[in-house]
Amino acid sequence: MAGHIIHVHSTIPAPPAQVWDVITDVAHAPDVLRSVSESEVLTEGEYDVGTTWRERRTLFGHHGPEQIQVVESEPERRTVVEAEVGNDIIRTAYRLTPSGPEATGTRLAMTTTVEMSHRSVLSRAMWAMFGGFSYDRTRKVLEHDLEDIEAEACRRAKAG
Repeated sequence: MAGHIIHVHSTIPAPPAQVWDVITDVAHAPDVLRSVSESEVLTEGEYDVGTTWRERRTLFGHHGPEQIQVVESEPERRTVVEAEVGNDIIRTAYRLTPSGPEATGTRLAMTTTVEMSHRSVLSRAMWAMFGGFSYDRTRKVLEHDLEDIEAEACRRAKAG
């Protein structure tokens, strides 16, 4: 059973490579994303399927550490990350599409889904009553993430 599905998007005035670098720089997420307070990379090597890290952030009303793993990666085009939080699976897909003249910009679309099929009947009922509050807060967090990614991508583009 899918809980909330949230779609947010923005057009960033930086090329896809720059936006990709920000999204995949998970070690520095606390310096970029206001919703992340800690991040620890648990695997070695470049960002790719299997890359795993632990971060502390607020998402879907959950405040605390979670372990996140890359489950799909198409550099500079798309990536999907997944975390198990309690009995839920939270999956976020990032899609980067070149935009603007000569692809100098990037349309970044994020889709976050919470899968709740392992919840108890009581837990699902509670979600039905109070889930709207979590949805609104999480949508705001994701919108802030987009703003933060844009600001950092533009900063790096100017510095580079």
